[in-house]
Amino acid sequence: MAHFYRPPGAGVAGGGFFAAFLIDRFTGRKHKRLVQVATWVGVPLVLLGVLFLVLDLGNQLWAWHLFVRFLPASPMSLGSWILFLWSILGMVLIALWFAEMFEPTEQPTNVFARIASWLRALVPATEVPSWISFALSILLVTYTGVLLSNTRVPLWATVFLPVLFVVSAVFTGASAVRFILALAGRDVPEAFGKASLVLAILQAPALVGFLVTVPSGILISGPLALWFWLGVVLIGLVAPFVLELLALKAKGTTSLALASTLCVLVGGLVLRAMVVIGGQM
Repeated sequence: MAHFYRPPGAGVAGGGFFAAFLIDRFTGRKHKRLVQVATWVGVPLVLLGVLFLVLDLGNQLWAWHLFVRFLPASPMSLGSWILFLWSILGMVLIALWFAEMFEPTEQPTNVFARIASWLRALVPATEVPSWISFALSILLVTYTGVLLSNTRVPLWATVFLPVLFVVSAVFTGASAVRFILALAGRDVPEAFGKASLVLAILQAPALVGFLVTVPSGILISGPLALWFWLGVVLIGLVAPFVLELLALKAKGTTSLALASTLCVLVGGLVLRAMVVIGGQM
């Protein structure tokens, strides 16, 4: 079990797709680009997670066994298949979006146009892998927290851990998408900034609930206290909240958005590291 939850990329990938998909749907399909960016960012992160999973195994040559049998009762098997299916569907979506980029012609002029012409017939079915990816993204963001909370480790044995990890995953995933958009000079929808502000507010009670329901002394006053207060609370929670308020007043300034997203990404990474390390000390 300890192998699987180490790579944090899957939570970022799932959280980013989850946030982008919902924003696109609730705004009348006006932000398809968000879903595309979330997928382009998420697929490499999930594949990296699969790589870490394989490297963590005692015998890497036996890794293929994880993908020829599905054992729902096995956390390793379940997690492997969630990662594998989401990455495959992500690549399918990227291929279908690629096909949409080319204008249909009777005689494709190059190899990319030929591939696009072969795929174009499947483009109307894009909704199917999109919805399945959305469902799998929910599993990506919930899996780690649920798995850890069902162990006998005192620091993890609380229902607030899955809640905290879900909010953190969506928060960091949405921030990763915003970071790429801002870095590329693209307009970041105002809905993303407002969502980030709401997620910052939601993460605070989730964090407090987690701390008061477990023996959290190792985090708040023990050897990990400096990392916790500086990385998780100050950088990962307080700073993004303040920066998002300033960004809303300044009508989404790119520099503020970049600063906020970087803080969230660092804070999310430190949060997971502290919880995992703290539970093993």
